[in-house]
Amino acid sequence: MRHIVRLGALLAIAVLTPAGAAHRVLAQYPLTDKYAEQWRLPDRLNEISGLALSPDGRLFAVADERAIIYELDYDEGRIIKAFAFGDSPQRGDFEGIAVLRDRIYLVTSDGDIYAGAEGADGEGVSFESFRTAIGARCEIEGLAQLPDEDSLLLACKRIPRGSDLRRLHIFTWSATAKELQADSIELPERDILRKLQVDRINPSGITMDPRSGNLLIVAARQRALVELSRDGQLIDARNLPTGNRHRQAEGIEIGADGRLLIADEGGNHKARLAVYVPGEQ
Repeated sequence: MRHIVRLGALLAIAVLTPAGAAHRVLAQYPLTDKYAEQWRLPDRLNEISGLALSPDGRLFAVADERAIIYELDYDEGRIIKAFAFGDSPQRGDFEGIAVLRDRIYLVTSDGDIYAGAEGADGEGVSFESFRTAIGARCEIEGLAQLPDEDSLLLACKRIPRGSDLRRLHIFTWSATAKELQADSIELPERDILRKLQVDRINPSGITMDPRSGNLLIVAARQRALVELSRDGQLIDARNLPTGNRHRQAEGIEIGADGRLLIADEGGNHKARLAVYVPGEQ
């Protein structure tokens, strides 16, 4: 595989859009082979359930059933290192990862949050855990960092029976207060479904574009991408490329240089990491 657009060109494209300027993020990506590179990751990383970029631009991923964190080189499609929360990796249904300053956060489908420092390759690090009790209201699948607010976004994938919710929401958890905030973002489901021509939407990953502040959601079941404003207004919704490129997209990130990263669980295949660059402006 070849990088079609070089990093210098990418940075030039990023400069054309000032930080914080209102713009449509997804519209910049053709999502075609010309602007994509996809890595098949090593065998020991069969599943990826979340992606997160650190403040210095390094990419981290978490597997599904154990709290093992991988640092990935997304220029070469290789694992740089792997470390765990706990000497014997903590087990759980991990569905998202985020990095705030020098702390790495994981979230389970029940909304339990785990936090610990970055470790060396092969190291088991100490960690804290926090119960949000949100699991009875919605199944969580997706975690994103809000560095300016020292907070995390938790994306709701599915509303269980007996919940008081009637719509999918994105919740905010304060890393300072270590608790859920009262305010949440209600997904504009009707607008999303109409745009994608589907009968439901199930988020599987979430991130915030560092340039615009817009929220990007990936939905594995619908093979779709959704872009929202910070107050939850629909900006765009698009279908992911069909075929073998995205079997089950579970993680999404976007770098300061404009590259869009989407990770897929491998199932019986190796996990995959797709790197998209913007089209010519």
